[in-house]
Amino acid sequence: MRGMQDRAEVVSAFHAGDMQRTQALSRRALEAARASGDAAAEVDALCWLARVELAAHDYKGVERLAAEGAAIATRSGDLRNTRMPLHLQAAAARMAGDLPRARALYERSIDLNRELGEAKMVAGEQRNLAYVELSDGHERRAVDLLVMARAGARESGYASITPYLVADAAVIAAIDGDPVAAARLLATAESALAAMGRVPDPDEAVEQRRLRERLVAALGPERFATAYDAGRGGAVDEALGSV
Repeated sequence: MRGMQDRAEVVSAFHAGDMQRTQALSRRALEAARASGDAAAEVDALCWLARVELAAHDYKGVERLAAEGAAIATRSGDLRNTRMPLHLQAAAARMAGDLPRARALYERSIDLNRELGEAKMVAGEQRNLAYVELSDGHERRAVDLLVMARAGARESGYASITPYLVADAAVIAAIDGDPVAAARLLATAESALAAMGRVPDPDEAVEQRRLRERLVAALGPERFATAYDAGRGGAVDEALGSV
């Protein structure tokens, strides 16, 4: 029970953007996992430490911690333990701009999670792969993946991802030539996260910043601000229902 409570505190600290507390709690969890010989908990703690490094844009640090977690997971013989190290290696490659490596790792992650029946993780990784394709200039492929991910998230009941699905809808609107709708959807997504007491995950923050820059360039600062204000505080379900 204590281990579950500690993990909940780590998750809460990370989503609140408190990386110092996330790191301290994760180090404590790592020590406890090693003392008890709990491989799954050890991998989990290493992955939370890797997320802290991702937020600090220390991609070599992410790779080191994720690779350590992957090695422990492989020795444990439980494929489920390999999922998050693989995801974090992909995220580090993506944020570092190594798109071929990121694509290959996300594709491997999607295949692994399909094999394990992890539908939520499949949807999440399809979203991540979409942003690799977007960064590589493949906009229609990105749209196809985002639509696929949205359907998968809904079918699997992945409710906590909903604000990000609205942000995805904003990206699609921008690609389809409707920057006003995109700005409104972006505002709805960002205000929904704030209402949950969450900051965007590190990779999501990068994509939201890029979208904002794209929309400001398309609309100009004043028109962007007007459209953004119109979407602030909007209902995420209604936003998704409109696209």
